[in-house]
Amino acid sequence: MVNCTGRTSVRGPLRAPGHWRASLRAKEGWRVVREPRGLYAAAPLLEWGSITKGLVGTTACRTLEVERPVVHYLPDVPDVDMTVADLVHHTSGLPRLPSTMRDRVFGDLYRETVGVPLDLAAAVPETPRGRYVYSNLGYALLGAVLDEVHGDWFAAVRREVLEPAGISSVTLVPERGEAIGPRLFGRTIRPWALGASAFASAGGFWSTFDDLCRYAEWALEPGADSARTVSWQREGATTWINGEVRAAGAAIVDAAGITAVVHALAKAPHAADTIATAIIEQEYGNRA
Repeated sequence: MVNCTGRTSVRGPLRAPGHWRASLRAKEGWRVVREPRGLYAAAPLLEWGSITKGLVGTTACRTLEVERPVVHYLPDVPDVDMTVADLVHHTSGLPRLPSTMRDRVFGDLYRETVGVPLDLAAAVPETPRGRYVYSNLGYALLGAVLDEVHGDWFAAVRREVLEPAGISSVTLVPERGEAIGPRLFGRTIRPWALGASAFASAGGFWSTFDDLCRYAEWALEPGADSARTVSWQREGATTWINGEVRAAGAAIVDAAGITAVVHALAKAPHAADTIATAIIEQEYGNRA
C-alpha cells in the first residue's frame, strides 16, 4: 500500500505560492514534496479530472472486444466504423464535446447533462478516423458502452482497477464538506457537475491524494500489463496522464525512474504538469 509520507526539500521554481500538493516516488519509495496545507488540509477529496480516463480505458481494454465497432454495443451510434479502441485512443474522429455544448462559452458545460442519458445521435465524427483528437465525448460514449455490457461503468472500474489497486475513496459526487473547494479572489469556485453528468466517465472522479498515489503506483508497477496505462500519453522515455477541470489540475508523470504526483488548485492551466516536471528534474539533478 502506498503511504505518501516523509518529506523532501523544495527549491527553485517549486517555491511558487499557491495551493498545490505533491509527492514523488524514487527507488527509495514515496516522499512528500509539498504536504497538505490550507484548503488541502480542510477537506479530503480532490478532483482527478481526466485522469479518470486512465481507469476507464483500462477497464474497457480488459472487459470489451476493443476492435469491435461501437455499434455492436450501441446500435444507435451514427458511425458504424468507429471501434472501442478508437474511443480509448482518441482516434474516433469525435470532437472534444458536442457542438451544442461547445456553443456555451461561459458557465458549467456539464450541468445540463445531469440526469440526462448521453445523446448517442451527437456522436458524429468531425475529423477522419485514425487521427488523434482528444475527446471527452468519446470517453462519455465509452462509459455508455461499459454501462451496456456491465450495467454500471463505475462498478466495472471498481472491480477492474480500484479494488486491485487498493483504492477505496473514489466517488463521483462528494458529500458536503468532503470536497476541496478551490477559491479565486477569496471566492469559492463552484466545480463543474461533471461527476453527476453523462460525461462522468470522461473526468468525474474525486478521491484522496493518497489514493491518487496508489493509482500511480498500480498503473506503473514494473512488469504490469500495458492495459494499465493504455490511456496514458508517452513522449520518449516520459509517460504521463493529467486532468484539468474548472479550477484544478492533476498530473502523474514518470521519467528517469521517478514518478511525480501533483494536484493544484486555481492556478494556470497545466500547472500540475509543470510542477511535476520540475520535481522530476530536481530529483534527477540531485542524483547526478
